[in-house]
Amino acid sequence: MDRFIRAGTVAAVLGGLLLAVGAFLRLLPPHYEHFSDEVVTGTFAVSSALRFAGAILMTWGLVAIHARQADRAGRLGLVAVAACLANMALQGGWMFADLFIAPTFANDAAQVLDGDTPGRLAAAAIAAWFANSTFVLLGIATLKARVLPKICGIALIVAGACAMVPLPVDGPVFEVTIGIAFTVAGVRARAVRGPARLAVETPTLSHPAA
Repeated sequence: MDRFIRAGTVAAVLGGLLLAVGAFLRLLPPHYEHFSDEVVTGTFAVSSALRFAGAILMTWGLVAIHARQADRAGRLGLVAVAACLANMALQGGWMFADLFIAPTFANDAAQVLDGDTPGRLAAAAIAAWFANSTFVLLGIATLKARVLPKICGIALIVAGACAMVPLPVDGPVFEVTIGIAFTVAGVRARAVRGPARLAVETPTLSHPAA
């Protein structure tokens, strides 16, 4: 189990980096007026593949980070990691769609990609985006557990909070921030050796006086 956790902290670092790099590629020129023009490019394919792989590794990383502090994180930690895993399921599905489905839509239903989005699909996009805020809950649980370095909890809070802050920047900028913050959390979690254990008092036997 300890080997799984150690490998998971490496996955957290790599996953965050892949997400950040993949999102950063979308910020590079050329910039397209229509999303349907972008999704058929090689750069978008590479970007989506990196982000999708990053999401998979980050999911493993979340389990490892929680395992490091599971005994002390309590119910809040359990709820937080469950919420974060649900979030990563949403993100992974969205990135899978970017990689494999969006290019087909560009040919047959470009208006869906370019803004004429059906209500249910639009609601799913909003839900997936704001689900990133679950990282805040895990960050708070991490700070309360006091097992991992404080910067790990702070980085997780930053990863979740940036999705809730309205800024005049493109969506990929937020993903770059989330990826970097998650990488920092993974690096600091890796610095802790072995899962935390609750201290258990060993009862001592009393001996009658001779």
